[in-house]
Amino acid sequence: MPSKQTCKQLSFYSILIVLPFIILLLVELLLRVGGFGKNVPLFIEVAQNASNSVSYLEPNPKVVTRYFADEKLAPQVSPDTALFKKHKDGDSFRIFIQGGSTAAGFPYGRWASLQGMLEQRFKRLYPDKNIEIINTAMAAVNSYTLVDFVDEIIEQQPDLVLIYAGHNEYLGIMGVGSAFAAKGSRLTTLLHLKFKEWRIYQLLQQLYFSLLAADQQQLQTDKTLMSQVVKEKEIPLASELYNQGLLQFKDNMALLLQKYQAAGVPVLLSNLVSNESGQVPFSSIGSVDWQAYQAVLSKSAKAQLQANVAALNSALSEPRKLAENMAEYTTAQHYYKLALNLQGLAQYQAAKAAFVLAKDHDLLRFRAPQAFNDIISELAQQEQVTLVDNQALFNAHADHGIIGNSMILEHLHPTVDGYFLLAEGFAEVINQQQLLTEPAQPYSRVKARLDVPVSKVDKLYGDFVITKLINDYPFKVVSSTNTRESKNIPLPSSNKLEADALITRLNKGNWLQLQQQLLVKYQQAGDIAEAAKIAGVITTAMVNNHQAAYVAGQLYQQLNDWQLASYYHKQALLVPELSEQEKVRYLLALAQDYFLMGNYSASLARLTMADKMVPASAPLKATIAQYLKSATQRIAAPRK
Repeated sequence: MPSKQTCKQLSFYSILIVLPFIILLLVELLLRVGGFGKNVPLFIEVAQNASNSVSYLEPNPKVVTRYFADEKLAPQVSPDTALFKKHKDGDSFRIFIQGGSTAAGFPYGRWASLQGMLEQRFKRLYPDKNIEIINTAMAAVNSYTLVDFVDEIIEQQPDLVLIYAGHNEYLGIMGVGSAFAAKGSRLTTLLHLKFKEWRIYQLLQQLYFSLLAADQQQLQTDKTLMSQVVKEKEIPLASELYNQGLLQFKDNMALLLQKYQAAGVPVLLSNLVSNESGQVPFSSIGSVDWQAYQAVLSKSAKAQLQANVAALNSALSEPRKLAENMAEYTTAQHYYKLALNLQGLAQYQAAKAAFVLAKDHDLLRFRAPQAFNDIISELAQQEQVTLVDNQALFNAHADHGIIGNSMILEHLHPTVDGYFLLAEGFAEVINQQQLLTEPAQPYSRVKARLDVPVSKVDKLYGDFVITKLINDYPFKVVSSTNTRESKNIPLPSSNKLEADALITRLNKGNWLQLQQQLLVKYQQAGDIAEAAKIAGVITTAMVNNHQAAYVAGQLYQQLNDWQLASYYHKQALLVPELSEQEKVRYLLALAQDYFLMGNYSASLARLTMADKMVPASAPLKATIAQYLKSATQRIAAPRK
């Protein structure tokens, strides 16, 4: 038994050890009570009307500020607005999406994103399934952000997670070559992510930046985001920074997947695609006049192309000679020249390999190297993780298997066709594995392409944004002249209706008001297909807007598209706060959809419900009786 003196000493040392932690906790509590610091959750509650009994959440538009001690230094990026129920319905299948700007649908926005494309696709494939899709993707983020979001996503009870990420690992927020750099080693950065909500930590950060780092980082809002994020313009293949990026991506993604595995959440992990033939190596811009080179190449005879290939292969086989001429040549531009010549000779397989090598050797790393896809394939071998081979899908649809400008706008963001295909890669796996627990309704990819929710104005907006982007760094050598040119990009050609709407959108006008105006104007112009698309996106975005859902259904009826008409009429009926008059109108519309689809029993069921709600003296009663008679006769009629 220890002596009294020993017990006193143990008590003293215990108090001595515990006391600093008690003091820290008290300081933390005082800072919180005093309102110091910030808490930036991934999801925030949405204010609703008093009549609305359902609570909704949405991704926090300011979530990126959690990574910056001073919010003024944060880039202007955010997840798209998408409402979902705070309390998950028992029959809901909830899908979360993680990734960067491609997963977010840049430059077109939500309706080109994985969320927008899949929402539209599932209206055909799973018309009776309650599916919620929530997109947390945003520009400039990488695997650190994905790891940081995972616990909050798991709290929202996901049934499936879709991931498309990797292109921002070097030059995104907390990338190894980024101006918004990581906090030292990977362990240090992970600790930073753990402690960033602590008010003491935030206080120390503020003191550090105010005293030591005030002038180290200035956000230049007149520059493109790509211009802002670049710190390391040269990250050679197999260099220390390059390998650090590979390791960061691999370890962070492994940690992310482990968390989902522990929570029992299946993950679809896609490999990455980027422009192979249509994007010259960024590190060669300014040292090669690619427009002139390709113009000469297009006029070259076969013998000249073969001579070019031989010369380029000879230079590439002599690294010492190549190193001596680095002022004139870089490996990336050599591979790209080789690829162009091989393409001219119709040696497409060899050309593709050279294009990929050109991308991998590009020193300015805005595109993930092929090694990232190797890591993704390895990670997808784990339980509850499935590979979505979008690279193979794009290769199969690309000209001669080489991904170019028909599918990718600039270096890595897809065209509308490309975005549709990217989403199809995920939809295919979901369907094949029956992850939604029921077989999909048959609906061909060719017909589904006509359904894409990207409107004409969305398309114009995206074209304008991309034109502005590629007229600035890193697509051009920046000078005062072309900087002025990049700020004066002409609007893409369009009619007055769409040009006016584009200007409103560029001036950040109210989205809902703009869509409502377009809905009316397209109907007046007789463009029912575009009007139906607009009504559909309003319905999807404004979850309780039963009037928009009804209008969408009516417009699809005009197009004789009874399947989508019935989908939107059902959406109108799902809104809790409906008057009896509205319910009757929506039930009759849905009954008509089912009748014209040949589903007479479903039509009869809706007619019966409407009939019970209409007073016997109402003029509508006779009309309903006639419809009931027709549906009953069709059910009773023998099938041919």
